[in-house]
Parts: sequence; structure tokens; C-alpha cells
Amino acid sequence: MAIESDQLVFDYLSRVGDLAQQRQLPSKTRMRLVTDLRAEIDRRRASVVGGKTPGDSPAGVRRILERLGTPEEVVERAGGGG
Repeated sequence: MAIESDQLVFDYLSRVGDLAQQRQLPSKTRMRLVTDLRAEIDRRRASVVGGKTPGDSPAGVRRILERLGTPEEVVERAGGGG
């Protein structure tokens, strides 16, 4: 299950990076955006709720990503409005 969860995160971050590049965000901004997003996702995945880490499952990861917003929304908030 961890592999599927990790793949969801990888796909999400890849999409964010691709969109940020398409929207011509500076390289440093793109790198910081993806790095900060990865740290936030990892933090949320590691948080313990009721004795469980809900971010371990693919469903938990999907919920985390949904709360962060679509890759398009994330890039727009970062200054890459299309």
C-alpha cells in the first residue's frame, strides 16, 4: 500500500512541477513550491489520529491531496495564474 500512496504523491508533485514550468514560474520558485508541498504532505501523512496514521493508505493520501487543492489551484496560488 505504501508504494501506491507514494506514487499518488509523486504524480501530484510532478503535475504541480509541470504546471509551474508551463506557467513560467522561476526555477527557484518551482523548486521551493514542490519542496514545501512535499514537506506539508509528509507532515500530514505522519500525523497520528486515533492511534492510526491516516496518510498511510491510498485513500488517506487522496484526502490529503484533495485538501491541498488541485495542482492547478496550487500553482495559481503560488503566482502562476494562467
